[in-house]
Amino acid sequence: MAVLLDRVTYSYNVSDAYRVDAIKDISLHIEEGTFVALVGHNGSGKSTLAKLLNGLLLPTSGDVKIFGNSTLDPDKIYDIRKSVGMVFQNPDNQMIASIVEDDIAFGPENLGIERQEIIRRVEWALSKVGMLEYRKRTPFKMSGGQKQRLAIAGVLAILPKILVLDESTAMLDPKGRSEVLKVAHELNRQEGITVIHITHFMDEALNADRLVVMDSGKIVFDDEPEEVFKHYEELKAVKLAVPWETQLAISLKRAGIDIGEGIVKDEELTDRLCRLL
Repeated sequence: MAVLLDRVTYSYNVSDAYRVDAIKDISLHIEEGTFVALVGHNGSGKSTLAKLLNGLLLPTSGDVKIFGNSTLDPDKIYDIRKSVGMVFQNPDNQMIASIVEDDIAFGPENLGIERQEIIRRVEWALSKVGMLEYRKRTPFKMSGGQKQRLAIAGVLAILPKILVLDESTAMLDPKGRSEVLKVAHELNRQEGITVIHITHFMDEALNADRLVVMDSGKIVFDDEPEEVFKHYEELKAVKLAVPWETQLAISLKRAGIDIGEGIVKDEELTDRLCRLL
């Protein structure tokens, strides 16, 4: 088991007299090698959950285990943080050096990795995100999508088993979002890295193995995306909308036009409608 949350609650003090539960009695397990999309509106608790996964935050009650190691065990926190790579919303906050290859080497250097191994890891990580040709350039003049791919490469260089993307596409344009998602899916399929993609864009969950929906610090849905999207009205109630293709397919079915089962994506929707016509 890659990730196990056992009845986890995380609370913080607003004042001496007032305490808020950001996460409320959550139990969740994630198998190694899966791609999980975790969605919810602002304030749902999804980013708090992300920080619980590598010990940036510790649960108020319950337990978080990464490959069997508890984040509450100070002797295991180093191993946990090597296993769980975090990529956050703003890539500029994750840039350390003025040259790309130096930035990617920063993590392995701090782990005391031998120089030749660092060089190998930098080349491997940059090639995995399609940025090897930029190794001698400065990251600060690159697009948001390119910077975020470099942030992923910096995490990959420490060889994590789990990649957590915490709203990593939130500040990107559609092209940048597509670039980052393509890299994440390739790492999951080709390298077997467990990916936990935290987002408020429901369309980014289309190709996930599992879709976990959070609201007010609790999990309200946890299933394959196709099954979750069937709960159209319930998702609207927690301020989420299914992808437009799915909305259109649902509306057509309600009007008596059945275009078939399964998640329908834009090109596939066009093909199905053309066949019907």
